[in-house]
Amino acid sequence: MTFLVLTAGGAGAQQTLELPAPQSQSAQPLAPRSRPSAAPAMPRNNVQTIPSAPPAPSAPQPQAEQPPPQPPAPNLRQPEPVLPAVFRGCWRGVVDEVDDMEQLPDAMPPGRWMPKTYMLCYRRVGNGPFQPTFTSAGVEGTRIINTAGRMRVISTDGRSYARLRAYLHFDEFRGHSNSTFAVDEVTDLQCTIEPDGMHASGVVYGERNAAPWFRARWHTTFFHVGNLTE
Repeated sequence: MTFLVLTAGGAGAQQTLELPAPQSQSAQPLAPRSRPSAAPAMPRNNVQTIPSAPPAPSAPQPQAEQPPPQPPAPNLRQPEPVLPAVFRGCWRGVVDEVDDMEQLPDAMPPGRWMPKTYMLCYRRVGNGPFQPTFTSAGVEGTRIINTAGRMRVISTDGRSYARLRAYLHFDEFRGHSNSTFAVDEVTDLQCTIEPDGMHASGVVYGERNAAPWFRARWHTTFFHVGNLTE
């Protein structure tokens, strides 16, 4: 298309201005996509970094040396000393009162000491060796039942003195009721045979129903009663 433009300089003068004809988008060729330019190369740094040394491996912890297995220990229990023949037979003694008594911590009060009759025997059963026993024969008649005891010989001078340890169990009635509680006593005895009998002193640790109860000390004289049945 051509447009005629009249200028003020003259009626006959003409200038033509040619405009390019529009073209559809489909007619225009697609411009090639510009590829992303590569990142500019970074200048090399001539300084080289020394890598840090790897951590030193931890030294293995030395294992505790296991002791070599030991052979089973021999039985080092010494044979129990034998009481001299002067102790043979049965001896009976009455502890009317104790020298002192103390209540053990958190225990029930032991109450008043009641006279207690003890029997110490050193005799044989059948053809066996002589064996010592220690029992309580009673307190105020029938206040004790189910009495059982045993005794160990700790030491002796081989003549007339011996240290003994007695283990005694019995059930004691509560007051005047028919109910009972269990009593266990461990008594360390020092006994000496004299012309008038066996002089004995005892230190007693007592338990009531398997709980600590009291500690007491007493002394008395046991008199020989032949082969009286316990």
